[in-house]
Amino acid sequence: MGLACSQIRMLTLTARKADCEYGISINSMKKMALTRESSQLSKEYYSKLQSKDISYYANGQYNKINYNYLMGYGADYTAILKGEKPLKTDNSMILTDYKGQVVLSDSYAKAITDVLGTSIMDASGRGGTFSTDKIAQILAALCPGTDAEKFQAVIDNTDFGSSSYSAHGANSMTGEATDSTQITVDNTEKVESNYQKLVDFYYPIFASAASNGWTTEYNQDMVANEDYVSDAIVSGTFQLETVDEKGEYDEGTSLTYFVTAGLVQERSDSAAREEITAWYNAEKERISEKENYYDLEMSDLSTELESINTEIQSIQSLIDDAISSVFDWGSS
Repeated sequence: MGLACSQIRMLTLTARKADCEYGISINSMKKMALTRESSQLSKEYYSKLQSKDISYYANGQYNKINYNYLMGYGADYTAILKGEKPLKTDNSMILTDYKGQVVLSDSYAKAITDVLGTSIMDASGRGGTFSTDKIAQILAALCPGTDAEKFQAVIDNTDFGSSSYSAHGANSMTGEATDSTQITVDNTEKVESNYQKLVDFYYPIFASAASNGWTTEYNQDMVANEDYVSDAIVSGTFQLETVDEKGEYDEGTSLTYFVTAGLVQERSDSAAREEITAWYNAEKERISEKENYYDLEMSDLSTELESINTEIQSIQSLIDDAISSVFDWGSS
């Protein structure tokens, strides 16, 4: 009976010994995985520290570059006329994607399709080239209350024609009519100046779209993430290009060119550095906690394994003695 009990105990200990050894092996592999994770974390941390954002300077501070600054506020053309919102200082600088197609907002794309038809844009939101002769009509579709013929006159530098409106004399302080005589006010110069401002800003955008094609497929991403344009320029998904009067890109206008020219700024964000460092320290602490847990578990398993080995040796000795006594009894 003693021998049988010893054998059962031996089998139980042997099974537990295998469990301990397996647990130590698994934890060892988990620690190796943590080492790789820690190494990857360090690389990612360094990479994030080296990252930069593309900014512009306005209202006494640096601001991350955005679509509205580069390409205007869509149908809100008053931003161009009144100058109340920050806009680029060089109208020939436009935003394209890595394929060289102009990045157009939904309102710009709608103006094109209103004039040229929806067939010019495919299912993915990319549009083909078109004649620059259509730009005047497109601008009139984009800017409510404007006239395509006047846009064309400004584009062609031909006779703009006169513009006027009727008014009554009024006291400038009270607004009350000073007389009932209707007068005609000639505002040709002001109207032509406004049309010229709109052409100066919008024409390079649509001329380059006419020559190189255009896309709207990034619009949802740009709306969802205010940093999308800056990040995409850094990564190369978006590019800045300088276009001529025909809408063709100038050669050699890399991001460095625009930074050197002072049209955009490439900056490291100190606030972002603090956030990145806080994230890195938190991730390091998480990995360290896991590693400590695995070390403690391996230590417990090793201690238990040592005890099991000692008990196995003791039981094995009892089994050997029991077997030996049986053979000794048989030989006496």
